[in-house]
Amino acid sequence: MSSNRKMLKILSLAQIVFAVLCFVMASLVFNGAPRVEGDVDVLTFLTANLDAVLCTIAAFLTAFCAIDGIKGANRPSALGAHLVVALLAIVASAAACFFSPAVQGLSVVCALDAVLAIAAAVFDKKVRAEIDR
Repeated sequence: MSSNRKMLKILSLAQIVFAVLCFVMASLVFNGAPRVEGDVDVLTFLTANLDAVLCTIAAFLTAFCAIDGIKGANRPSALGAHLVVALLAIVASAAACFFSPAVQGLSVVCALDAVLAIAAAVFDKKVRAEIDR
């Protein structure tokens, strides 16, 4: 196994951890989001819930990216749509990071998730380049 494939596997394992962390953070935001009953205005409530939805989408995309990355690290011909899913995870994580000032602490998790997805996309390209040689 080459060093690029090993790094893709390590990144994919880290992505599993961050997918679980993103899902936990999103569920905490759903359960602890301020209520409209007078605590906050409607815009803050909707922004917090939109951020939780984006974080949940980012968590699922990150999990799919991690699963494809682990399979692709073992057998590079099985990478399939790993790069596309990684790019979608980057977009979802960046969007969740953009809306997260309404929710404290979520921006760090989303930013690190996006960084891991970027690194996975880079190593996806490197592993695919090894196949072509």
